[in-house]
Amino acid sequence: FKRNCASCHGNFGEGIIGPNLTDDYWLHGGDMSNVVKTVMYGVPAKGMVSWRGTLKPDEILDVAGYLLTLRGTNPANAKSAEGELIAD
Repeated sequence: FKRNCASCHGNFGEGIIGPNLTDDYWLHGGDMSNVVKTVMYGVPAKGMVSWRGTLKPDEILDVAGYLLTLRGTNPANAKSAEGELIAD
């Protein structure tokens, strides 16, 4: 995460250029399936690259799983919520 994602999402997932990954609002779905899909294919229109050519399938699953652990961590200086509220 720190090597590949932090430049856009922040060291703690708080969001910089990319969205905050620690709140309950997600732009492209906040469940495992949607997060895997977003990591795998990226969001080219928003500048997020596809990681499927760089990361192995198990690494994509690891990244997606890690992203879901960030939810609710409330880091300092978190970017404002974007997207739709994801209910548990």
